[in-house]
Amino acid sequence: LKPCLWTPITLLAMAPMMHPAALLVCGLVLASQGVGAELIKGISYGPVPLKSVNGASQLPQDDWFCDEAVPLWGRSGRGDLRIMKQLGANMVRLYGNTAENDHTNFLDEASAEGLRVAAGMSDWPYYQKVPGSCLRDTNLNCFTQIKPLYAENLQRGFLRPDGTYHPALKYMNILNEADLKVPPGADTGGPEGPIGMARALISAFDAMLDAEAEAGVTGPLINFTATFSYAICSACSTFSGMPALGQMAQLDDAMHHPENYGYTPKHDITAAYKARFTHSFNTQNPATDLQHQFLDHYIARFPSTPVYIGEYHRAGANQVDDLGTIMSVAEQNPLFLGISFFQYQVAYWKAGTERDFGMFALGSDSLDTMTYFGKTFEVYCLEPQPDAASGMEMPGALAQVYGGAGLDFSALCSRSADAVALNADGYSEILSQQSVSQMVAFIERLIHHLGGTVKPGSQSTLQSFAQDYVDGTSGGFEELASAVGGSRPDWINFDVHAKCVARRDVQPEVIGKALGWACAQGTTFSCDDVPSQCKSNTYRLADYVFSRYYEELGAINPLVDCSFQGAAIFASSEVYGKWTGSAQCLDGGVVAMPTTTVPSGSGAVITTTVAASGTTDVAGSNSSRSDQHSDVTELGTGTATTTGTAKFLMSAASRPVVALSWFPASLVPLHLLLLILPVLAAAPLGL
Repeated sequence: LKPCLWTPITLLAMAPMMHPAALLVCGLVLASQGVGAELIKGISYGPVPLKSVNGASQLPQDDWFCDEAVPLWGRSGRGDLRIMKQLGANMVRLYGNTAENDHTNFLDEASAEGLRVAAGMSDWPYYQKVPGSCLRDTNLNCFTQIKPLYAENLQRGFLRPDGTYHPALKYMNILNEADLKVPPGADTGGPEGPIGMARALISAFDAMLDAEAEAGVTGPLINFTATFSYAICSACSTFSGMPALGQMAQLDDAMHHPENYGYTPKHDITAAYKARFTHSFNTQNPATDLQHQFLDHYIARFPSTPVYIGEYHRAGANQVDDLGTIMSVAEQNPLFLGISFFQYQVAYWKAGTERDFGMFALGSDSLDTMTYFGKTFEVYCLEPQPDAASGMEMPGALAQVYGGAGLDFSALCSRSADAVALNADGYSEILSQQSVSQMVAFIERLIHHLGGTVKPGSQSTLQSFAQDYVDGTSGGFEELASAVGGSRPDWINFDVHAKCVARRDVQPEVIGKALGWACAQGTTFSCDDVPSQCKSNTYRLADYVFSRYYEELGAINPLVDCSFQGAAIFASSEVYGKWTGSAQCLDGGVVAMPTTTVPSGSGAVITTTVAASGTTDVAGSNSSRSDQHSDVTELGTGTATTTGTAKFLMSAASRPVVALSWFPASLVPLHLLLLILPVLAAAPLGL
């Protein structure tokens, strides 16, 4: 048990050489991704809602995975995340990141769609902030700029209330194309350029580790990356004639010898780098270049560190052939994890050849408008860009390579079943589309709003049920509501623990108005006395308030009494249980209350929590009356906090990645160890 006396960072460094059973005894859980894991099939996502360079400089922010941008990525808006999933993607790669914004809902929605998330730090603190950037004011030591921002990221969505990473979060990009920015021209100037670049990256990495330590992060850890360009770094100390490799080797040297780069780290960045780092780069070179130009040399230099391409798109090539080739290369090279296709949408806000890469254009029609930090933008319909060389639409070519189900391009400008009102008017709009899939989605949404879910294995029954309404053999909305909520068919599960909660696919201002109204009406609860973990996030605050107001009403019709002008849903525990922190804020839910934080002997921080159950366990009625399906009438105005804490996730490396739930080895029952150790001894380390 001597290793259990080591610090967490030392254990991270030693983990690849230790038996997994020893790690378990020391209170660590392994998370790994190696040979045989699913390849990365990513899509790079920066959906700026502009159709020209006009207005680009007036964009209030560039953070498109916050709640204010939900009309773009959410299912009741344009549904970009769902579209990515239909194209076969399994990861979304992001860019802008405003730390004060909450990112919980995006991560929850990505998780629901089976997508992992590769987030990144914005360029702003590195070289755009005036005054205060690390390029301008701190000699490319970025610790003080990055730590508070990443600490806020952790508290506003990256971590769950229990201190674990959100399971959707896979990578954190320290900086995109640092070799072109900190300092500019680091690749082509003197040796001081790459040295400064490396100092910026290792100090930022150290800052993120420090933010994790202060937050008491536990559970499976994410991996970090620093995405380089595919430029040749003639100023780098090695690989001066090969693309991207010089930058990676320079960073590797700085991670191992920070003192040579004018930086003294607070944490053991070398150990963390070995255990939690994945290299990445961007390129538009043809797939046939990659093996001889890059991978052969990379594998020799970095035999145990995985790598992926953060932006990949050979403009003008036959996308089926080129993308198929690059994925085949990934299959043949275990260290090469895959690609993120560049990019989702045409970047009209840029000029020249920068507009050659988007697979979707913005159409002339608009699905809706959205308010984005005080400014109003159109939510334009998407139009697939052609891939002339393959004779296909570009999204179709990507879906073919990624193995996705594909899209009905004709429906891209139709409002989804989640966007229409849940009443007769909404039903009529969906019926007019004469789409069985849309009717299925509308009926399933109705079922969810009545506290139910479709039983496993009953999708074909739902399909047939929806077909009758599309064909006109069944009646209108009132008959549908009665058939679902009144008759309660045996292919639907109705949950006695269903609650009135906030919808996650509507904008914060919609939730805020409903909160203002409900807080003014409620008599059995106070909006001034809300647990901190609930009031720190607009949607969880609404869960707290809506669930209590609904029970106060003694409501019997969720369609009327749990609507709040479209802000709420009477959801089953299966639905709200997938939303971070929701269950802990509901009437009768469970709230995790920290009781003590104690430093352990090894330097790890142990946080103990107790669960306090609410005294109310009221299921509410799941019934629906066919004569009542209108929304609640006028809501007053109100404001709500727009923040969040919470979230999850995991590690990605070709070797085991450690650092998880810590507990004293003396608390592991001997009989449990006797059962577990033989199993672990025989188990492979990879997935």
